[in-house]
Amino acid sequence: MTAIDRQTLTISTSDDLRLAATRLGAPTAPATVIYVHGLLCDGTYWEPVNESLHSRLGGEITQITYDQRGHGLSDRPDRRTATTLRHLVDDLDAVLAHATGEVVLVTHSAGSLIAAAYAQHHPAQAAALSALVIFGGAAEFPEFPGLPRRYRDLPRHMQRIRHTCLDSMVAAAIALAEQRFRRMSRRLGSRAHLMCGARRGDPRVIADVMAAYSNFALDSEAAAVLRSVPTFVIAGERDRIVPPAQSVRLADKIWADYELVPDAGHSFPHAEPDHAAEAILHALEIAYRNEVDRTVTEPATQGAEGPW
Repeated sequence: MTAIDRQTLTISTSDDLRLAATRLGAPTAPATVIYVHGLLCDGTYWEPVNESLHSRLGGEITQITYDQRGHGLSDRPDRRTATTLRHLVDDLDAVLAHATGEVVLVTHSAGSLIAAAYAQHHPAQAAALSALVIFGGAAEFPEFPGLPRRYRDLPRHMQRIRHTCLDSMVAAAIALAEQRFRRMSRRLGSRAHLMCGARRGDPRVIADVMAAYSNFALDSEAAAVLRSVPTFVIAGERDRIVPPAQSVRLADKIWADYELVPDAGHSFPHAEPDHAAEAILHALEIAYRNEVDRTVTEPATQGAEGPW
């Protein structure tokens, strides 16, 4: 297996926070894969997929993972500052600025909502993506059929009191809920309904993000943008966080190819990294063809119009 060339990146956001990121492969590769993790996770979620893809392609491509604000090793905003979906979208845009060549965006779970919001706020940049791969994603907030009702109703309750004098109580409740999910994640690993990241997240950021996700749905304009991007939606048959029916609705809205993985749960990209890598490889093949097509057509265009 080729040794992994892993480099640590620090990416500045538009509001002067620092995002912790990792780059695998040469920084000048002809294609870049950017990974967006889901709720309660961080960039370490993607390590098995990174290693599987690297073992097949070596340094021929670049892979970039990052911790979203308030997660993993990334900065935490001021406790009085509300984290919005626009913050996450602009953070993704800052990460994408470090990509070279053709760009494949890969998301998991609620990370698909960030991709959808990116198409809404940065339509030109989203349309320029070479491909999009969505694992266990949806066009709206996950339905969480495998979780107790109290957790499914949490975003609505927390949103009402997050920025009041009861803010500390909200933070404590979110921290307690995350602790329970974290224990389950450690015990069950990738078999857990909801895997957690390697480090605790900021409970206030988590509360804000959950509320932002719960109030967002893919609109027709953003869907039209994503239809211009070759997209693959892959769902686990036994997903108890984002039911396959939600992933089907997303695929229908953006005219994406759809795959249902038998006997797989929500975290199958982590549990079955070789399967996930195959989907990304297919997206990279499309990106490579796009690059070849441009290389062939650009000289012809220049010859027709003149170099100046």
